[in-house]
Amino acid sequence: MRQLFLIVLVSAILVACDRKVTEDPGSDSKDVDLRSPIGNLSVKTSMDVPDTGLPVYPGARLLKDDEDDGDSADVNISSPLFGLRVVAAEFASDDEPQKIVEFYKNEMKSYGEVVECRGNIDFEGGDTGKKPVCKDQATRDVQLVAGTEENHRLIAVKPRGSGSEFAMVYIDARERT
Repeated sequence: MRQLFLIVLVSAILVACDRKVTEDPGSDSKDVDLRSPIGNLSVKTSMDVPDTGLPVYPGARLLKDDEDDGDSADVNISSPLFGLRVVAAEFASDDEPQKIVEFYKNEMKSYGEVVECRGNIDFEGGDTGKKPVCKDQATRDVQLVAGTEENHRLIAVKPRGSGSEFAMVYIDARERT
């Protein structure tokens, strides 16, 4: 139901909105800002350092694919009823995965208990916010998550050649009353 509402909201924003697109002349990245009476949508892809609340692992490089400037985005949707912000970026490092995992285990402690998972992460719990739990331990890739379902940070680390690749994700989903 919430997904349907989100689709309707985004569609309405696109129909009745003031639109601003900013292009970076040195790359293919574009930032989009849509404003309407019922909500706003902002998408930024021209980020050197994503605003996840976590530092970038020392020496890591922002991953870029062949089609665009990078694999990072900061998406923010706001309305009188709810808000959703998702910040995500992918990086590469010459260091082994375990070094990156240990670095982020320490950095994420300020956001709550850090759950390490080699499988799928789900959120369970009661009224104070659903907490992350690990399900289906079945892969060598490592995910770290801290926070609640509504506000959490996630790091996913996997081997890449002789080094590593990792994704940083910050999700803030808030309902307004």
